[in-house]
Order: sequence, then structure tokens, then C-alpha cells
Amino acid sequence: MSAPVLFFFAALAVRQDQTPVRAGCETGGEILANLPAGTPVEIRFRLADGSDCFKISAAVDGKDVTGYVTASALTGLEKFERERSAARSADNVRALHPVETETRKALARTGDATLDRAAKLLESNQPAQALELLEPAAKRYQNNPSVLVMAGVAAYRSDQLRAALDYWKQSLDLEPNDGLARIYERVKREADSDHSAEKLYGMRIALRYEGQALSSESARAILSALDQEYSRIAADLGCSSDERIVAIVQSRENYLRSTGAAEWSGGQYDGRIHISWTEGTQVGPQMRRALAHELVHACLTSIPSGERPWPAWLQEGLAQKLAGDTLKPSARLQLQQLATAHQLPQLENLRQDWSRLSIENARLAYNLALAAVDSLFENYSNYGIRNILNNPHRLRQIEPALDQKIGF
Repeated sequence: MSAPVLFFFAALAVRQDQTPVRAGCETGGEILANLPAGTPVEIRFRLADGSDCFKISAAVDGKDVTGYVTASALTGLEKFERERSAARSADNVRALHPVETETRKALARTGDATLDRAAKLLESNQPAQALELLEPAAKRYQNNPSVLVMAGVAAYRSDQLRAALDYWKQSLDLEPNDGLARIYERVKREADSDHSAEKLYGMRIALRYEGQALSSESARAILSALDQEYSRIAADLGCSSDERIVAIVQSRENYLRSTGAAEWSGGQYDGRIHISWTEGTQVGPQMRRALAHELVHACLTSIPSGERPWPAWLQEGLAQKLAGDTLKPSARLQLQQLATAHQLPQLENLRQDWSRLSIENARLAYNLALAAVDSLFENYSNYGIRNILNNPHRLRQIEPALDQKIGF
């Protein structure tokens, strides 16, 4: 998967006779079956990189076939567009960021070096160590809502949901906070619905999974893939952590129920990696790329971005590139045409959450993000992507230059 997958379970149909179902998204890939016009299909997921690739299942001559088709081969996708446009963002990372920022400012005013150290540990993606400092601090500052908020953040990112909810409830009782209240409700829903109890530990990853959704053998294969991909991505971007990244793998139903994500969502990163498992017993190329995509988000979280999160175009562009994606010639041509017509959005306008974008705008956003990151690697190789990430103020200086390289 070249980007987070968009899941959409609905019975649609094939538009034309002899529609090929392929083993992968690539044109010219192995044809598994040819479907007659009108054949009902179940959409398993759609890639969220803006491509036209769907994974579907269908019955052909009494046999089930699962493979990939293009969007143009299907009828009835309007519902997918409506659900995507109406969906709420489940991005707790961005939702938490302003809460954390204000909380850090409040903690700084206490002059307590322990609290300052805990905030820095959280910023460097070491929540378990931060929680060790914040648990006793929460008792000392039991009437300080900011300390309780930060203790909850550390517990949440350490995958201790009940402890996080307890700290946040105490904070909300002391001082109402609309942003925190919304996050509290999301996490409460997750804690009530998540039944992933089995655990495996790798070098870099702590995997929690549902034994009913996948076997221990599959779980070990996922853990191995996550460890391998993280090592590769960390070498490219320069991220590091003394703590394991939490990854949670669930069945589709429980993933949707616990995260509250829309039906088209199949993976997300909210301080922990969430994956809806659909690959049978093996970690195939598409799933491996999906894992790599989410690991890029986890990696970037451990690199301080300043007062604001890393812009969406950078996150999604890097996630695509380091998952192995390349910009298709048709996508590059579209960007060139839009640039010529002065209709290409500037990167400054692609900094925020993309969950409400239409399919067409999402396709454009992902393609533009990948083109921008390609240009970033091509034109700043001497300076180095790691140096840019270590100096986030440079990114704002670079954005206008990237706009020009792309076509402005």
C-alpha cells in the first residue's frame, strides 16, 4: 500500500465486460480473473495516495477472487465520496498538539525542572520515561490541571488508556477544556472497544494484536516487518527513541469501533500505529508499504517540529516516498497543467489535516506532496533532509522555493 488505505465495504459492480482483476495495482500485473459487466464486487479498500487503485473481492464461476481494479472499472463510487467528505478526522496527534503546547507553557511557569524534563521526553517521543516522572508529579500537583493533562498524554502515548482517561478526567473536573474533552471522548470509546490483548516485543516495536484477528505467526511476521522498516526509515530521517513504538493490529470491525474512524479508514497514527488487518496470513508488499507509511509518521513525531506539527504535505510526501512510491507520469502531467493554469495550491495551504478533502482533491494533495518531497531530495541533497528536519524553521524558508520548482 502506497499510502494509508481507505476502507469502504459496500457492494458495488463492475462497469464493463472483461474487467481484469490483477494481483497488484501496477498496470500490466498478473491477471487473476476477468469479470463480466454488472458483477457485484465488495470493495475491501482504496489506497489513500490519490491513486485509482481498489482492492476488491468478487465471485467468479462460484469461486471467490480477491485482487485490484481501477476506479474507472466500478460503478457506484458516489457513496464513497459522500462518506469521505462527511467524515470526521481521527487524527489525535494534531488534536493533541495545541493542548500539549499550551500545557508545556503552563508547566514552564512552575519552574519545576522535573516537569520540564518530562515535557522534553514527550517531545522526543519517550512517553514511558516521561510518565515515570509525571506519576509522582501528578500527586504533588493534584490541583494543577496542566500537570494532569501532561500525565494523561504520557499515559496515552504509552498505551495506558485507562490511566490517561483518569488523569484527563481529573484535569477536566478542575478546569473545563473543550479540546481535551473531545480527545477524552475519543480515547474512552477506544478503551471501551479495544480487545487487543496479545503482545509481542521487537527491537523497536511493541506489537499489541487480536489473537482472533490473526495468528501468532502472522503477528511475528508483522513485528519483523515493522522492525526492519523502522530501521531503514530512521537511517534516512534521523529519528531515534529509547522506547518502542506501539503498534496495534485489529480486525476491521474492532479497528473501526475502537478508533471511531470512518469506514474508508484502514490505518492511522495517533501516537501509536493502528492497522486494520486484511492480508490473510502473510505480510504482502501492499501491507508492508502500509506499515512503512505509518512508521514515517511515527518517526517524524520523535523529531521536534517547533510550535506546530510537521505540515501535512511533508508528512504525507515523506511517507509515500519512503514507502517506495513514485509519481506516475499522468500525475506529473496533471501537476504541470495545473501549474501552467496557475491552479496549483501552494504548499503553505497544504499544512493541515486532509481528512475532509474530496477524492479528487486528496489525489491532487498526495501527488503534490510526493512531487514536493521529490524536489526536496533532489535540490537539497547537499544540505540533507536530516538537517532540514533538525532545523524546522528552514522548512518555511524552503517552501516557496519548492513551489517554484514544482511549477509556480
